[in-house]
This record gives sequence, structure tokens and C-alpha cells, in this order.
Amino acid sequence: MFAMEYKTLGAKILYYRRIKGLTQEKLSEMAGVSRARISDIERGKGPHNTNSLLLIAKALEVDVAELMSKE
Repeated sequence: MFAMEYKTLGAKILYYRRIKGLTQEKLSEMAGVSRARISDIERGKGPHNTNSLLLIAKALEVDVAELMSKE
């Protein structure tokens, strides 16, 4: 139902993670979210736990609204 939205969100997280020069493992440590979960999110697998998205956004220093936007 939300497959495209999950892919867009995952692509944005991947983008910001790479801009920051972080591995999935490092982001996992910073956010307190498993590396496997970050991998799933970046690959567009959902649904996503809101708490996980908030933690990832904070670790990336990006507003969660930016991650959730369609643009």
C-alpha cells in the first residue's frame, strides 16, 4: 500500500547517511536501532516504527519531516 513512500524514505536515509560518511553500523550505534533495521528501511521495506525513524533522524541531525516529505 505504501511501497513507494517506504522506498522514498529509505533513499533519503541512505542519502543523509552517506553525506555524513556513516556506515549502517555507525548509524545503528548512534541511533540505537539495529543495523538490520536500518538496512531494511534503506531498502524500502516497511512498515516502520515511528520511534526508530525519530531516533535515526536525530542521529543524522535531520528533521524527521524532511525524511517523510515526498520531495
